[in-house]
Amino acid sequence: MGKIPQVGEPAPFFAAATDGVERYSLDVVAGRWIVLMFFGTVGQAAPAEGLALALERRDLFNGADAAFFGVSVDPADRAQRGLVNSDPGVRFFWDFDLAVSRLYGAADDTNLRPCLFLIDPAFRIAMSAPIEATGVVLDRLARELAAVPTAEAQFAPVLTLPRIFEPELCEALIAYYRAGGPTVSGFAKDVGGQTVQHVDTFMKRRSDVLIEDEAVLDAITARLRDRLFPMIRRALGWQAQHIERYLICRYGDEEQGFFSRHRDDATAGTAHRRFAVSVNLNDGYEGGELRFPEFGPRTYRPPVGGATVFACGLLHEATPVTKGERFVFVPFLYDEEGARIRRQNMSKVSVELRESRRDRRAKGRR
Repeated sequence: MGKIPQVGEPAPFFAAATDGVERYSLDVVAGRWIVLMFFGTVGQAAPAEGLALALERRDLFNGADAAFFGVSVDPADRAQRGLVNSDPGVRFFWDFDLAVSRLYGAADDTNLRPCLFLIDPAFRIAMSAPIEATGVVLDRLARELAAVPTAEAQFAPVLTLPRIFEPELCEALIAYYRAGGPTVSGFAKDVGGQTVQHVDTFMKRRSDVLIEDEAVLDAITARLRDRLFPMIRRALGWQAQHIERYLICRYGDEEQGFFSRHRDDATAGTAHRRFAVSVNLNDGYEGGELRFPEFGPRTYRPPVGGATVFACGLLHEATPVTKGERFVFVPFLYDEEGARIRRQNMSKVSVELRESRRDRRAKGRR
């Protein structure tokens, strides 16, 4: 058997097939309690009983506060036994090559160990048990859901700084956007071994303008280099050296503009990114805040001209703009090691996605 994740350890990330999605990433549902059950096959008594008990208590799994994910290694469960996803919070993974089961120590080449894990909203192991103890795990989940919430006291590990862009530059960038030709914003997705630009209004509703004016690029680069980079080094102990993507974005209330939960370094074409930056260019709108679900429901909004900086591996979302419009400048930062990874993975990035980026070396002061 592989190593079994222990209580307090981060739960391993994985992506696997589920009905309707070829590669569903479990980590994007962080921010809620998760029961991950490796039942293996319902063709055996103990796994069938454990799964039946979980489904009898599906009232625990409302999708918002808790979700259930069952992992099957038996094609007959899908083809003959009728296991199907059901909203709001029950889904099945098809792990016919045992890759996910091995990752969690539930299987090796010859043996299967039916078991289940309770994963907390920060995507850490809270409990593990054999399949026969399913009731004990579900009782623990029920207690956790009934407990008085303490998440309001949590803070995400982000850095927010005012006065990165002065008001005049913010206004100039909004004017640049309005004079440009906004395009529907996509996001990076790995498809068939290539990182491509993908548009899905279920996941994201935003429009973008890429900055191409050299004088504007110089002005932005200077401010990030002189005002932001030294503070990142002081607070986070990391030196930014490259800026990727000079993009002005607009989220509008006419379509409840938003960007749902995602991580910014999850594809081959984005693995080089280290920190994301969100510089707000205006106020006077409602909604449109940053949220980091693994660290509670608190939302974050930098002031006009201010920046919020966070690691690209953090799960985050931009909440819907419900009134007005939000303008934001959203670059990514990386270092020389990131540059090496970027060069190494460049052949895996589609031409369209390459052309949508502009990078500059902008080493910060030491």
